[in-house]
Amino acid sequence: MTQSHRRPRRRKMAAAGAVAAAAALGFAALPLLQPDAGAAGVGSSPARTVAAPPATPLETLGAIYTPAQTTFRIWSPDSSQVTVDISGESHALAPKDLDGYSDVYETVVAGDLKGSAYQFRISGKAVRDPYAQMVKPGSTEGIVINSAAVQPTDEWASTPVPAKREDAVIYELSVRDFTIDASSGVDSAKRGKFAGLTQTGTTHDGVKTGIDHLKELGVTDVQLMPSFDFNSTVPNWGYDPTNYNVPEEQFSQYTEPEDRVREFKDMVNEFHKNGIRVIMDVVYNHTYSKEAFQDITGKYYTETDLSGTGNSIDDSNPMVSRMIRDSLEQWVRNYNVDGFRFDLVGVHQYKNVDEWATYLNEKYPERRLQIHGEPWSGGVTDPQEAQKVRYGTVPALADGHVGVFNGAYRDAIKGGTRDQVLGYMGGTGEGDTDAITTGLLGSPLATKSTEPLPDPWNPAFAYDPEQTINYVSAHDDLNLWDKITYSGVTGGPTGRAGQMHRFGAGMVFTSQGIPFLYEGDEFLHSKVVDGDYETAKNSYEAGDNVNAIQWGEKAENADAFTYYKDVIALRKNTPALRLGSWDAVKNQVVTKTEGQVVTASISSDSSAPTDYDTVVVYNPTSSEHSVELPQGSWTKVLDNNGATSTAEKTADGLSVTVFKKN
Repeated sequence: MTQSHRRPRRRKMAAAGAVAAAAALGFAALPLLQPDAGAAGVGSSPARTVAAPPATPLETLGAIYTPAQTTFRIWSPDSSQVTVDISGESHALAPKDLDGYSDVYETVVAGDLKGSAYQFRISGKAVRDPYAQMVKPGSTEGIVINSAAVQPTDEWASTPVPAKREDAVIYELSVRDFTIDASSGVDSAKRGKFAGLTQTGTTHDGVKTGIDHLKELGVTDVQLMPSFDFNSTVPNWGYDPTNYNVPEEQFSQYTEPEDRVREFKDMVNEFHKNGIRVIMDVVYNHTYSKEAFQDITGKYYTETDLSGTGNSIDDSNPMVSRMIRDSLEQWVRNYNVDGFRFDLVGVHQYKNVDEWATYLNEKYPERRLQIHGEPWSGGVTDPQEAQKVRYGTVPALADGHVGVFNGAYRDAIKGGTRDQVLGYMGGTGEGDTDAITTGLLGSPLATKSTEPLPDPWNPAFAYDPEQTINYVSAHDDLNLWDKITYSGVTGGPTGRAGQMHRFGAGMVFTSQGIPFLYEGDEFLHSKVVDGDYETAKNSYEAGDNVNAIQWGEKAENADAFTYYKDVIALRKNTPALRLGSWDAVKNQVVTKTEGQVVTASISSDSSAPTDYDTVVVYNPTSSEHSVELPQGSWTKVLDNNGATSTAEKTADGLSVTVFKKN
């Protein structure tokens, strides 16, 4: 049975915590690394040619195929009655000592079994193979395949690798929602499919759509909402996983196992050819129901549900933790993906998350993988709170280069995710300037340390700017435009509502850390149909009329798109907006608050930390603000309309304004 996609209630951060954090930071002068090589721009270093993934299978569990024989392995801690059915015969599995694993049972079946269906049984019950690389849809049967050996249609392309993680601009999208509407211009057979995401040359009403739109916008990474096998029937976002190592068949044009694998690899390869990295949204915190694994052993699941779905995964069990790590490696090694977004990473033990990430980064160092997640659970009390991923344990994840979504900064900017209370961007004069200052600086720790913090929800948590994912809109809850209109802001795209939208987004792209946006935000996509905000608040299973991107909105709201494109380009060409360390932020940034106006002066040169070359001003008021710039000749390069070039020393109301030293 399909589980409800119940999402967590975000914990409100105490204003006093943000105030104390900002005060403790002592930002009367705070610093960064040397500017990027070539100081002009960003993004990816010259694309490195990464060797094609090996064709040999990983020596883990599941069905390990060679043309001569297939080895079948499964974890069975509670029963020794383990068999596998294949080609009409049943084979008994015997205990097997395997380094790094426990309670493993194995058998080897001779012959070329590629493409054959197989069924594990424990104590006579048919059970799913948690390591299956391909499955027979709608069943618990796996399909024998070596996904590593399946090659993309074209030779593997060079993989884009950023000079540092702070160079990323992450764009979240649903495989289906991004192209399913005819306005996407994608071929009808590819709409809503993996192949549709990378079809080039598509337009609508004279504007670019699809991957060409992403390139025009300037994003560096796409974050795909769940794309491994899930239980729900689309339209549904798929946060109810069934098989963690299998591409979702509803997103494929094909039914043959190797064709399905190849289509996913082709998608990744085409994104790479176009200079865009691929991040997978992974849901290891729960399965679609306990039916997925409970007949293998109940040890897969926690005693108390932590996910809000009734079946949270227990990675405190070493074999469950190892299963997750092995799954992550399969996607990096066999499919060439560039990183992971963990749904409800707060369900997981922070030490395990650090181990998974550290392992991957050490084994694939040339990839500079992007790993981040939601540092909360499903809105329930966790008896192991101190052991889980929270803001307070993020410092301990620094060696693994793991970041988290910064809900504290999000709420400071826009208010709650489903209410009608606007935060700082509302311009009411009641915004929390200390919280905004902390977020602008990348939410740095008051004291540099990798030790967990005593307060699990301390909003100043980042050991490194790469550990904060800054955002004001994601697939959950109301997107930014709908939040603004739901809150009663009038004036439409060309009035106050549109100006507020640009203001909120502008803060995300000019803050230290990694900026993140949700599909369609850049042209005011709305999920509200016929005034129905309640569906828009939780649209995980809504129809295409709600979630699908309507590409006509891009032409209709060209000014919004231009602003996003301009501010992204500015970020990529301004090293001061992408500082790469806690020390850089501490030594090279000075902030000032005048009423509700927050100003940051930034040096991009660690050898001249007080020689400020970039000034960022957040002005939520309705009045123009006169800016006192450091000594030298300055040019205003960004205002609320986008890129500009003027010698004016003013910051308009309800605007992000950026000045650069000549």
